[in-house]
Amino acid sequence: MMSSTTLFRLSGMILLLGALVSVIAGLMTLFLDISLSASPGTILSSLWSPFWSLTFVGTVLVVLGLPALYLRQAAGRGGMLGLIGVFLVGLGNFLGMATVAYFVSILPLLAEKAPNLINAGYETSLAAFGLGATVLGIIGPLLLGSAVVRAKVFPSWVGILLMVSAVLSPVTTFASGALVALIGLVGIVSAAIAYGWVGLILTQQPKARGVEASSPAPAALH
Repeated sequence: MMSSTTLFRLSGMILLLGALVSVIAGLMTLFLDISLSASPGTILSSLWSPFWSLTFVGTVLVVLGLPALYLRQAAGRGGMLGLIGVFLVGLGNFLGMATVAYFVSILPLLAEKAPNLINAGYETSLAAFGLGATVLGIIGPLLLGSAVVRAKVFPSWVGILLMVSAVLSPVTTFASGALVALIGLVGIVSAAIAYGWVGLILTQQPKARGVEASSPAPAALH
């Protein structure tokens, strides 16, 4: 059975990898319109599926690492607030993964076979997933960021970056353009740096000290 130290380190590596994947996906938004108004040509482009696939992987990795973030600071002043924040971030990410799965599997088919149905697809029950992911993607990081600042287990700027990401990241959902893409990228990178730094701290967990057997010192000879 793995020790808690090993689990924390493993979670840290997962968060680091998730942060890296998220940054790579974020950079792709500079060359790809990911808003709800994306054209059929954009949806059928060579960047569309790789971007959303990387987004899915990065999201999964962050979700897997979130429990360690909460447990590491649970004893601090961010306990209940941190728990609510982690729960909302996790739930928002799960809803987001369902939306991403639609973007990767169904949307390209609609863009190719029935582009006039793309907007209609957004008005189905899928809208609840997308809207829920967006709302929780704002509230969750705001609460979690506040908890990080209060708990003082991780650097305060980690919490601030999470709150910045909550405000900036969603803009690419509803608008497009170079400036919007840049603002969204700042939000994505802010979250990635925050989670990556938490991951780095978790990977540096000290080893549990074992009980060292020591032999009694020999009596001094007189």
